[in-house]
Amino acid sequence: MKKILSVLFTMMIAGLAFAQSADVITELLDSEKASVGQVAYLCAVQQELIQDTENYDAAVSALINQGYLAEDTDPSEEITLGKTAYLLSKNWEIQGGLMFNLTNGSPRYAFKQFLYDGVIAKSSEPTSYVSGAEVLQLYSAGLSTYGGFNIKSVSMESE
Repeated sequence: MKKILSVLFTMMIAGLAFAQSADVITELLDSEKASVGQVAYLCAVQQELIQDTENYDAAVSALINQGYLAEDTDPSEEITLGKTAYLLSKNWEIQGGLMFNLTNGSPRYAFKQFLYDGVIAKSSEPTSYVSGAEVLQLYSAGLSTYGGFNIKSVSMESE
């Protein structure tokens, strides 16, 4: 039940945060292993590097241009938790630790910062692959932690 509620909450946040198409979110939720293109799409749309009508290739190209991904990145490649944390960390102004700041939020220290801040579970491994639902959970946890979103401030009563 908790997983269903978190997925629904994540979908609500994703829908409110941007006007991404429902097809992209549905495809992401259905993915047993998320791809670099899917995570890049979430990040590129939030950073307004691409329009929400563009595809995963455009998102990956935009992140390559920003220097976040290597030139030879394949959008269909499965993504690890470490790389997901790195890409998501570029969405927010994170007041991280010393090494996070010295390395400009490198993948290693982005993962460690997410662990420290409770965005990622302590038992997580950076080399493990993530499902689409896990990506959306990380996104909503990051949004809550770093983006200033507070669910307690949302009124659920009709006016």
